[in-house]
Amino acid sequence: MMKVLIADDHALLRDGLKPFVSKIGDDVKILESCDYPSTHDAIAAEHPDLVLLDLRMPGMDGTDGVLRLRRAFPNTRVVIVTGWVSRTDVLEAMRLGVSGYLPKSLNGTAMMHALRLILCGVPYYPPEVLANESIQSQADPDSVATPHDRSPLSALTRREYEILTQLVGGASNKEIARVLGLTEITIKSHLRNVFRKIGATNRTQAVALALREGVQAAVNPPLGNGGDGQAMIAV
Repeated sequence: MMKVLIADDHALLRDGLKPFVSKIGDDVKILESCDYPSTHDAIAAEHPDLVLLDLRMPGMDGTDGVLRLRRAFPNTRVVIVTGWVSRTDVLEAMRLGVSGYLPKSLNGTAMMHALRLILCGVPYYPPEVLANESIQSQADPDSVATPHDRSPLSALTRREYEILTQLVGGASNKEIARVLGLTEITIKSHLRNVFRKIGATNRTQAVALALREGVQAAVNPPLGNGGDGQAMIAV
């Protein structure tokens, strides 16, 4: 059984994360805490595999609280989940050996993929904070996008990159086809090309790599009642 501790003083945020956290593994036990003392006690008692930590809950004192937790539990994977993203905090978190730094504004599906990536041993930090430029292209649909020369995404066409943003948003092939006005067969063909070019064997690997490279989820119009699962996680 995988244990994940959600440490945040906002019950609404904890409840918003639970559906996505429960999907990162086959058997996930979700624990909760609301301040630094209860978080420390929960880690000591339950030895969670992953701690999702709010920097500004009572008793944390920002990254000072992270330092105390890292010293007390050096083998515990800690992921900061915060509504306040600053370059200084991200760099300090990296220095402290934090496994990830996730903005609360992340799409829920993107959050789930990022956590899966972290559990595989690949740290995740906000690319827009660390990189000098975002991965975007204004090229013609048939031309080659050029995010950075060394990026695994540099070989993608604009259309392939567009489809990748849909994957990051959690869209199915049918939904992608509807949004882009293409057939599902065409989408499957594009996805085969995307996987081949970036070295992925499935959707999860493709999304994990895309998140690491700073790809933002596409924002699609709602699909009628209840939307399509693209809602943001509220603070």
